[in-house]
Amino acid sequence: MSGRTRTNRLGYVFLAPGVTLVLALSIFPLLMSLSLTFVYWDMANPISGIRWAGLDQWGRLFGDEHFFIVLRNTILYVVIGIPVQYGLGLMLARALDRQIRARNTLRVFFLVPMMLSPVVVAFVVGRVMFNEAVGPINAALKAMGAAPVPWLSDSFASFITVLLVDTWQWTPFFMLVMLAGLSALPQEVEEAARLDTTSDTQAFWRVIFPMLAPWTITAVLIRSVEMLKIVDVIVVLTNGGPGIATESLTLYAYRTGVVNFDLGYAAALSFTLLILAIVSAMGLLFATRRFIARAT
Repeated sequence: MSGRTRTNRLGYVFLAPGVTLVLALSIFPLLMSLSLTFVYWDMANPISGIRWAGLDQWGRLFGDEHFFIVLRNTILYVVIGIPVQYGLGLMLARALDRQIRARNTLRVFFLVPMMLSPVVVAFVVGRVMFNEAVGPINAALKAMGAAPVPWLSDSFASFITVLLVDTWQWTPFFMLVMLAGLSALPQEVEEAARLDTTSDTQAFWRVIFPMLAPWTITAVLIRSVEMLKIVDVIVVLTNGGPGIATESLTLYAYRTGVVNFDLGYAAALSFTLLILAIVSAMGLLFATRRFIARAT
């Protein structure tokens, strides 16, 4: 046996545990979940209660008004929440990248929300701060002579409340990633940009911002996928209400499978979310690739 062949086989031996772990924890459960979308499973009879359903579970999606409402909610969470969080995070990163006093202390301070559990954030920041009867926000509005806002009982207001709480917690993530990008850029680039333009704002948007594209793609892609799966904040804050005004696709799939024991349809809902995440990621990568090509 040659040395090269021996090295290749030894490499396979070292790869085998990792590949086996990925197959056991990722691929096999994914295939099992996919198979559930083609059957009816009566949980009262775990063995004999499995019947072939074909594409019926997928067909149910098109006649399910509840599904389209929670799908719209989920998409709106991403379309509205991600740009707001990214914009705020970029502004904070830009401010903290400058030579200001107590810069390191401010960086740690702004990272605190991201270190907290989403359940704690939803309860303390959401249910306490936005409490309609005794919450400090409505109390401040009353003190200024304004009418109190039904933060958790009105459909539109409760949706905005979920976005506000999620934005408060995860804007620091964008700040951290973009701050890393700004710190990685050579100082000469910013100095040259300032010489070629008339203001710091023009220098940033024309030269520095396009160079932050890799960090932007990373941050937006990670948070978009996470936002598509939003559930913990919603459960604690509104439980999907009022009605289903704030319910997400993940929460609907959970209730369908775990609460109502409709595993086949829950699996179809979950794979719809997976397809949505893949399409969103591909669309984002395609759009940013064109943006980078134009910028360069």
